[in-house]
Amino acid sequence: MTRSDICVVIANSSFDGIIKVLDEVGMAEIRIDLLDLMPNQLEIVFSSHKNLIATCRQGRYDNVQRASILSRAIEAGAAWVDLEIETSPEWRKPLIDLARSKRCKVIISWHCFGKTPDEKELFSVVDSLYEAGADVAKIACLSNSITDSARILGLYSKYQRLVALGMGEAGIITRIAALSLGAPFTFASSEGNTTAPGQIDFKEMEKIVTLIEQLG
Repeated sequence: MTRSDICVVIANSSFDGIIKVLDEVGMAEIRIDLLDLMPNQLEIVFSSHKNLIATCRQGRYDNVQRASILSRAIEAGAAWVDLEIETSPEWRKPLIDLARSKRCKVIISWHCFGKTPDEKELFSVVDSLYEAGADVAKIACLSNSITDSARILGLYSKYQRLVALGMGEAGIITRIAALSLGAPFTFASSEGNTTAPGQIDFKEMEKIVTLIEQLG
């Protein structure tokens, strides 16, 4: 049975390829900034599946364009919208308000591509994500060691509604253990098409997580 707690990241794919993957998965993140979707295709994607995250990272589009794209995704039926904490509250607020009106849950995310900060800084970051209006807080840090990964996983003992992941080879354990420790979902790649170091193919992730549950 397809799991709804393993979120498959969809990027660098054709429209037909996206639809094909959505037929096979219970949850997916649509990386709009890494896809070439026409406005009507965007609406079809988000209206065709009940458990999709709308994500459009900074870089490809300016903030006005990103707000418009994410608004369209929310209107079309996105279940979640991911907004980075690095953006201004003035930019986020209209999107959060729209999401609330459409029963779309808000993920406030933070990424650190260079290291895993110390525990005090991690606590401060997670607190700021909830204060910014997160229904679910998401952090992803580069994990350079098992110690880094343990520090990331330790956050689950203090917080709920949290997805805390380590990027890189040493962080793979955080992606696998997340669900057992209380994360509402974890992330996996679509047929090897990774968007972050250490991502596991979703079919492999399903096997591993299911096995852990059976052993438990």
